[in-house]
Amino acid sequence: MEELTPGQLVRSKAGRDKGKHYLVLKVIDQTRVLLVDGGDRPIKRPKKKNMAHLQPYHKRADFCGWLALGKLTDGQIARSLYELAPRETSSQEEEV
Repeated sequence: MEELTPGQLVRSKAGRDKGKHYLVLKVIDQTRVLLVDGGDRPIKRPKKKNMAHLQPYHKRADFCGWLALGKLTDGQIARSLYELAPRETSSQEEEV
């Protein structure tokens, strides 16, 4: 199992949030982490998820300093997630 760190980009592989991207807020123990996305999962209500159900990316947002000062906002998280997460491209053109 790959070690996850705060600020790391991950994608859910299982559950009703399958396919959704998050940033790791905190590592709880060897198997669980707290995840945020700045929208549905704000800092005040992070999602607890098993690491086995996550696909880690080698991209990371550096927000540990802001978090330690208590000045990290959901807007900063959402912006970081937008910049780091891969975007889905549609291969089908919309018919008019």
